[in-house]
Amino acid sequence: MNEALLASGAPISAMNTLRKHVSEIKGGRLAALAAPARVTTLLVSDIPGDVAAFVASGPTVPDHSTAQDALNVVASYGLELPASIIAHLNSDAAQAPDPADPRFLKNEVHIVASAAVSLKAAQNAAPVNCVILSDSIEGEASEAAKMHAAIAREIASNDRPFAKPVLLLSGGETTVTLKGNGKGGRNSEFLLSFALEIDGLDGITCLAADTDGIDGSQNNAGGFADGSTAQKIRAVGLDPAGMLRNNDAWSALHAVGDLLITGPTGTNVNDFRAILIT
Repeated sequence: MNEALLASGAPISAMNTLRKHVSEIKGGRLAALAAPARVTTLLVSDIPGDVAAFVASGPTVPDHSTAQDALNVVASYGLELPASIIAHLNSDAAQAPDPADPRFLKNEVHIVASAAVSLKAAQNAAPVNCVILSDSIEGEASEAAKMHAAIAREIASNDRPFAKPVLLLSGGETTVTLKGNGKGGRNSEFLLSFALEIDGLDGITCLAADTDGIDGSQNNAGGFADGSTAQKIRAVGLDPAGMLRNNDAWSALHAVGDLLITGPTGTNVNDFRAILIT
């Protein structure tokens, strides 16, 4: 089920709606099992907007989604799931506890780390003017890259909406709808798309990485791109646009040494993007 979700391009909110209705601990079920004990939850949020019930699909935090909502996710994204999962979603066992359930009345939830916190820390450390665009950007990674690149080009050419030099920061969790059979993750895909959008331009450099240190299925956290990246990929005999269509951004960035490899960081507050325009 998780493999089908990750390949579907569904946002994390939809993924969590489905996950919590096929789990014995998600959707508040873990806290319900702990009743009458009082449960205090400390969250490291990897969810755009920091919705507590979505973090890890809410083992201790229920929400108002229903099994029918989960079935709607299956239909909306054309997920091909085992018959056993579909049968479960159509049964009473799929219904997660309601937030009004008295077993949750004394529980507490506190978000102790999040994308917003990480972006603010980066902004405070930046040696140049630094602007946070958003901590909750979602959607296709390649399309999000086009939006970021358009802003960067506008700044580079016209000093608007911010004067250069400036560092743009953003977070959130983009997705990739798999259409090819290449290697990569959402940040690698973002970077390759971004590189094509700023091809040949000077003064724009981008870092995009997953804060848990692993972007997709490979060993990199993310990588780097600037106006020379697409040309460097072509110079080694590869087609960056074709590789993007094949979801093979990792191979493209690997070929020119532009991967960022940190190893697992032990935490996760979504994607981190920094774009320097000078």
